[in-house]
Amino acid sequence: MIDSNLVEADDWVGTFNCEKWDADSTACEKLGPCVGARKWNTARCGGGVCDLPAMGDGLDGAPETLGYLQSGNYPVYLIYDNSLGVYYKTIPSGDVKMQSDVCRNGYPFCYEWKNFAFFFVENLHSMHVYMDCAGQLGGSKILDDCGICGGEGPQYKCEENGISYCTEYKYQQECKTY
Repeated sequence: MIDSNLVEADDWVGTFNCEKWDADSTACEKLGPCVGARKWNTARCGGGVCDLPAMGDGLDGAPETLGYLQSGNYPVYLIYDNSLGVYYKTIPSGDVKMQSDVCRNGYPFCYEWKNFAFFFVENLHSMHVYMDCAGQLGGSKILDDCGICGGEGPQYKCEENGISYCTEYKYQQECKTY
């Protein structure tokens, strides 16, 4: 969820390895590589429940998996809001089920990565922008209705039909005076 809204079918959820945690190990200060992602279209997920990969570092030291999760690491999750072009920080909440066990110790302590482990997280909540559409960490720019990062939206209003257009060309083509 972003604020109190469910993520949309064209949004993405990504799993990242955290390279540096804050002093009390509750917030990631520096993200490492993306180690898994899924387009969050619950209509295409099994029973409305989507899986989210969290890939580990290969045992053979392959450069393709350098920096991926290892035992003892805690994954971090971001939501990409496709309509706004913004990445949101998330906080997992609720019980975490690990096969038949339940962990109630909270984030990140219930989320230690393990090879071949399957975790079931009840909720991912987000309210804070991690990176805006301009690539600014903690920024506030979003895509406007014309798809422009930090733009002002449609600037050409047609008095005849009440529609606003993003480009002068579209305005001239579709706003006709009769």
